Amino acid sequence: MRVAIFSDVHGNLTALEAVLKDIDEQGQFDSIFFAGDLCYLGSRPAECVALLKSREDIACIYGNTDEWIEGLPLLSDDIEEEARERIRYIHDLTSWTVEKLPPMDRAWLRELPFLRRISPTVNPRDDLLIVHANPKDVNQIIFPSVKRQKEIWGEIRQSDDDLRDLVGHLVLHTLAFGHLHIPSIRHWNDIQLVNVSSVSAAGDGDRRAKYAILEWDGEDWNASHRYVDWDVNEEIEAYRRERPPNWEEAVETLEREGMLLQKV
Repeated sequence: MRVAIFSDVHGNLTALEAVLKDIDEQGQFDSIFFAGDLCYLGSRPAECVALLKSREDIACIYGNTDEWIEGLPLLSDDIEEEARERIRYIHDLTSWTVEKLPPMDRAWLRELPFLRRISPTVNPRDDLLIVHANPKDVNQIIFPSVKRQKEIWGEIRQSDDDLRDLVGHLVLHTLAFGHLHIPSIRHWNDIQLVNVSSVSAAGDGDRRAKYAILEWDGEDWNASHRYVDWDVNEEIEAYRRERPPNWEEAVETLEREGMLLQKV
């Protein structure tokens, strides 16, 4: 059994098309999955929805920014101005995204499930579970291994003990997810934790789009990551044409970094 899993497109149609082309070139898959966060942030949200809806071979779930399409919480008076400005920006960009999506597309996003499960055998301990961020919600992050955390941030942000509340209840072989845009494979007790990374807005400094291939060999799910280049100039032109909120800043970042960035 062989599956491909990609996540966190964030409205980047150029990178999405590149990833789907690469998946189609990798041979036969039993299943292809999208792990959430399809529209918010990029310049072409409706086109990204239309493309995935046209692919009947792709099973989708929703992510935290897909939830935002249905409405964001009101601004609180109890937060600092920097946080208020960030939330205002999220509200503005989400409102723009909603305006771009036809009602049927919003309904399609609303009806996506929280998770998908693959069972290669009758034993649930062999299962592959696909979620956006973690098995409990679409917000809490599963970080890379402790060693990798030290390499990236110079500190431990999530110990093995910290993971117990998120994954300690699971009975399966592998959990696959996105949300944090950093490819990784972490092991917690007998569970393999595979961050498939993101199509857009890289968090690891590598501008390429990423996704994961998982293959069941009869005993284990073996995971690997694919890295796919995409045309940043095409995406820059889309921002200039569509002009979402703060599009000038997005263009400046794309021209300087070759990508949008996820900061954690």
